[in-house]
Amino acid sequence: MIMNKTKLTEPRSRRESERGAAIVMALIVATVLLMAGGALIQLTSMSAVTAFDATAETEAYYAAEAGLQEALNALRGNAAPTASAMPSGMTRITFRNAVAPSSSNDCPAGVGGDPSDVARLSRWLPYTNRQTLNTRVTVGTNPTTEYDVVVSLPPGDIMPASPAQPGRLLIQATGYGRGGARKQMSMIVARNAFDPAVPAMMTLIGTPTGSPAMSFESGNSNKHIYSGNDNAGTAASLPAFGTTNPSDNAIAIASSSGNTTTTPAAAVLTNSSIPAYLRSPAAARAFLDQMQAAAIAGAAQSPATATYLPNGGSGNPTGFTFVNGDYTMGSGSGSGLLVVTGELTTNGGTDFNGLVLVIGTGYVNRNGGGGGAFYGASFIAAIDWPAQSPAQTNFGAPFFNFNGAGNATMQFDSSAVANAIQLLPAPVLGVSEY
Repeated sequence: MIMNKTKLTEPRSRRESERGAAIVMALIVATVLLMAGGALIQLTSMSAVTAFDATAETEAYYAAEAGLQEALNALRGNAAPTASAMPSGMTRITFRNAVAPSSSNDCPAGVGGDPSDVARLSRWLPYTNRQTLNTRVTVGTNPTTEYDVVVSLPPGDIMPASPAQPGRLLIQATGYGRGGARKQMSMIVARNAFDPAVPAMMTLIGTPTGSPAMSFESGNSNKHIYSGNDNAGTAASLPAFGTTNPSDNAIAIASSSGNTTTTPAAAVLTNSSIPAYLRSPAAARAFLDQMQAAAIAGAAQSPATATYLPNGGSGNPTGFTFVNGDYTMGSGSGSGLLVVTGELTTNGGTDFNGLVLVIGTGYVNRNGGGGGAFYGASFIAAIDWPAQSPAQTNFGAPFFNFNGAGNATMQFDSSAVANAIQLLPAPVLGVSEY
């Protein structure tokens, strides 16, 4: 029996129609791989460019930051002039001559020096050519990073009449990195670390109603002289004594009538004339916290920029001194900014130039004869520091007593006060990138 063979293969004509399919598939796969490879190459290239740009931007940012820091260092008086001789009458940097192009820049604008019509601090910062327009300060050379700065008044601020200083400055720094990268940063710097208002030669912050009244004795000798006339000769006269209620004011007038050379001898101060840190016990406590922290930080520096006495002490203070507790000033000379939270005791031979803040117990005893002189200003206020529980909401009664005979002078001196306040670094109020 013969069986028919089953045909296992397709006709040749059908197979011939599929000829070349493998090549097409290969081309499709190759095209996809080529596109993926191209995309990978492009992505790698873009990543490299992005990384380079990011690095350059970072360099520019740090250069701008360096510009702000160096400008702040100069404003705080920590940078010696690096340029030509100072203009006549100018011995150091101030906020006023930092913002004026004729004194901020190396030589007056357009007169043989830096012709910029903006203040660039080229008298204090090491520009590559301090007397040429548009030069920069080089921070690093591998790679090259640079900055420049401009000093101006913040928007809305007005330059006060000479010789008064502006209260704030706007510092703008531009940093430059590789490939034309630029970053701009700005900061506002205050001239004083705290409210510098001085309403009287001696300000006594009393109770709101005058009850209990302050304890005040200016001495029984007409050789004890108290004066609100400016010993520096540049500021307006002040009352010798400033009080915060009529009862205390009457006490000050009665006690000092025979030895005060200023008219009026005493005056009741308005709340707005009292420095902000003494307008409430809470503000005074915050101020003492701030001053204590600044003193601790300054004492830890090398060399130290402050003296911190955590358990009271004695001596003749110089610079910024914060005393947590009682302090006794002996015969001799002292100067600067003295903050005492306990009782302050001096004697007739004690000399001091500056600002004395007895805030805490608010207790001052001046004992003995001698010819000691205090030039500057003082504040006396009684509060609880640290706060009691519950915390005081009103000031207590201050205490000032002078015992003994002999010559003694206490007189307002605007220059001594300004020098004392400047012992604390100019604070930065804010920093921004723009």
